[in-house]
Amino acid sequence: MTPGGDDKELVERARSGDRPALEQLLATCLPDLRRYARRNCDSDDVEEAVQDALWILYRNVSGLKSVAAFAGWLFQVVRRVCLRYTKRRRAHLSLEDLPVAFERDASADDPELRARLSCIISKLPRAYREAIILKDIQGLSAEQMAFDLGASLEAAKSRLHRARAMVREAYGSSNIASESAAFSISGAAT
Repeated sequence: MTPGGDDKELVERARSGDRPALEQLLATCLPDLRRYARRNCDSDDVEEAVQDALWILYRNVSGLKSVAAFAGWLFQVVRRVCLRYTKRRRAHLSLEDLPVAFERDASADDPELRARLSCIISKLPRAYREAIILKDIQGLSAEQMAFDLGASLEAAKSRLHRARAMVREAYGSSNIASESAAFSISGAAT
């Protein structure tokens, strides 16, 4: 909804506490909110997100500083609500609900390699571990990873880059350690 002449007046009246204007504004916004929510929410969360956004609008429209900012503010509200639902759903995902692709990565047939990488990733500092799991294991986009981490896109990408470097470094040193241990064992046997 981009406020036109009549809509600007409606928003202004709703801001000033006119209850019928607020109800009319809610009814006017509903189709646009649903359409926007369908594009930004999981299908199960659309109606809940729209209702939450309408409730936030109802409670906070009086604090809106500019009528011109109304549409942008409202769509941001819907976007945040949708992301909150997505994050909440992801936080409660059980192992049984994971897709088969997560259970067994066909590109990682070596169980020893998988075990070593799992061990290395589990020992990373939490911020780096979360970044690498969200992006490289769960396959989220960079933007979604940044949102889930609560960081800017640049900070999230930097964190991911550092996490990958830490994994490479740890994997390289564990390879060297295992090779030298194998060498010393075979050297002791001769």
